[in-house]
Amino acid sequence: MTSTAAPRPAPRREGPLGRLLSVGERPGDDADLRTRKRAAVATALALVIASLSYTPVGIGLGDPVITIVSVLQAGGQLLTLAFLWRTGRLGPAVIGLIALGQLVILSGVASLGGLAGGSGNLVWGLLTPMAAVLFFGRRAAIPALLGYAGVVALGVLLDGPLVRSGSELATGFSVPLYVVNLLGPAAVGVGMVVLIDGERVQARGRAEALLLNVLPRSIVERLHGGERVIADQCPDVTVLFTDVVDFTPFAEAQPAERVVALLDDLFSAFDELVEERGLEKIKTIGDAYMAVAGVPVQRDDHAQVMIELGLAMHAVAARQPVGGRQLQLRTGIATGPVVAGVIGRRKFSYDLWGDTVNTASRMESTGVPGCVQVTTETWERCRAAYPWQVRERVEVKGKGPMQTYLLDPSLVA
Repeated sequence: MTSTAAPRPAPRREGPLGRLLSVGERPGDDADLRTRKRAAVATALALVIASLSYTPVGIGLGDPVITIVSVLQAGGQLLTLAFLWRTGRLGPAVIGLIALGQLVILSGVASLGGLAGGSGNLVWGLLTPMAAVLFFGRRAAIPALLGYAGVVALGVLLDGPLVRSGSELATGFSVPLYVVNLLGPAAVGVGMVVLIDGERVQARGRAEALLLNVLPRSIVERLHGGERVIADQCPDVTVLFTDVVDFTPFAEAQPAERVVALLDDLFSAFDELVEERGLEKIKTIGDAYMAVAGVPVQRDDHAQVMIELGLAMHAVAARQPVGGRQLQLRTGIATGPVVAGVIGRRKFSYDLWGDTVNTASRMESTGVPGCVQVTTETWERCRAAYPWQVRERVEVKGKGPMQTYLLDPSLVA
């Protein structure tokens, strides 16, 4: 069941950076998992760059510990990326990323003489709770925070005699190192949040586009506004049913691919006609197509515009010959009150109920191939606009004999 076709989200075109960020993705990943994997890759790459920025500091100070630790940190993050690329498993990769980062922070604190000398390194540890929440959810916040607190506590213990005295940083390196320790974590943290938020906004946009292919825009807005039960009394609307004449014998004699391709082309063209006129497609059932005018947005010309839609549908069908013959439709239209609403909790459907719906369906089933058949209520709205043919005493199931009106599209200028 579908509603007026909303624009389909365009396929994502990946540049080099996008392809790099997607190294851990797998075909079965949902949108949220892909987002978190991309954020993990981006974080690891940022930490590689940040780690390597310490290498010249260690070389300049003649301190092999800082140099070795920075190289090992970068190498460890690259190994994490390799693991994610080979396995696609986000959880172990992120745990490894966090654990490696904490160990490197702790070794940096130790190499600089404990908490007093290496407190700048501990700023990087603030990323741990943030990363845990972003990658694993809110339940990971407290364990990650306790882990960071443990690293800080070890830093306090390392201020004692068990560690060598703090390294004296040369003036030329102290200020840049403090700048890196302050701005580096801030940049990585903001980058993680921005990337995940941006990806999730895009994911919401794609989900919204898909939802608009199922429900009318005004109904989607009402659902977003908090309405849980949507049921509207619509006193005056016009409903259309149309189906392909003799489609069942054709479908039985044709390959499935050809049958589906024909209906897809035909109904896609109908979708465009419906959208152009601001109407609402309700659903398709087999080779039948149902649409409505005046729901969910009321309009005074609903009968007129629905007849125009029916004529346009017949014109489209006439341009699609099948098996050496012209494709024909049989169309029924009725005007009156309906109930409109959304049903379903997992798979939503916007549908109509009421006597008007049933009558429109009967107008189609008792109609004449190649023509549009309408009820008296519809005819009265448009009696002067078209060359109608009166049909007397048409036997309609559940209603008895009815007077209906036929419109031959070939007679309409």
